[in-house]
Amino acid sequence: MPHGPVDDAELERPPRLAAGARVGVIAPSSGLLEPSKLARGIAELERMGLEVVVGAHVRDVRGYLAGEDRARAEDLLWALGDPSLDAVWCARGGYGAQRTVAALAPGEIPALAERPAKVFIGFSDITILHALIVHELGWVTFYGPGVTSLADRDEFTLDGVRRALFDASPYAVTAHPDDPWITTLRPGTAEGPLAGGCLTLLSALAGTPLQINFAGRICFFEEVHESAYAVDRALSQLLAAGCLEGCRGIAIGDHTDVPDEGPTLGLEQVFDDLLAPLGIPVCFYLPVGHGRHLATVPLGAPVQLDADAGTLSVLEPPVR
Repeated sequence: MPHGPVDDAELERPPRLAAGARVGVIAPSSGLLEPSKLARGIAELERMGLEVVVGAHVRDVRGYLAGEDRARAEDLLWALGDPSLDAVWCARGGYGAQRTVAALAPGEIPALAERPAKVFIGFSDITILHALIVHELGWVTFYGPGVTSLADRDEFTLDGVRRALFDASPYAVTAHPDDPWITTLRPGTAEGPLAGGCLTLLSALAGTPLQINFAGRICFFEEVHESAYAVDRALSQLLAAGCLEGCRGIAIGDHTDVPDEGPTLGLEQVFDDLLAPLGIPVCFYLPVGHGRHLATVPLGAPVQLDADAGTLSVLEPPVR
């Protein structure tokens, strides 16, 4: 299991993707609910000029998991370690990444530490694996759409993937032109390495070897299918664990399909109650997460959050 955090300044950027790059597809969390979405997502990757290699257990199903825990772990080790693969692209999120990490034998991930970085991308439950790879291998990773999510994504999402993974240049995440509203909850600008993911998973990491501490960093989080009180609880856990002490700024992404459960606080009120006392810039509704329009952001790369303008700017090329 993880032995110690890697300093953000030491994180290695992977080579940029280009036509002909080989991509390993894995399913480290839930299984495929609609297998046709995998085929459509793979077709989208192939339209980008990528050669796709599907992991041995991607199509396995065991209840809400993509097969046995150890099988998912073996696919992860294969994709991270195979020198012929230029990228690892997770099929989807769901649930199971914590069990995948638990199924790894001691030393299996550290044994890959001397291998060169490669693109690793996924979102939602994949938050767990981002934390593992950043922590243990010291790679910049990418929070962005899974393969099945590419099946019906718009040009905004596809362009975000290209800018993050194919173009070796800085870029900015801004509001979608069809939905330009971003709320400034506390004004100001801040800079630092980006860290974060799906809020429920960030909360689940608290108290574990993979706990993310946001001191000196820009935090981002997003969520789906969670009520205001569940968001409140997860944020309260991060605060109680001290994870947000020294955080420089917070970029809140999409919170989609929030249940209507009667008398409640609005999410903006929850964020104002819990985050405003931190005294740092905070904005809400950036297109990162489970929404229709999904930007791709590099974890560990230096960014600037402008809470007044509602922008998250990647200051250096996240690939080389």
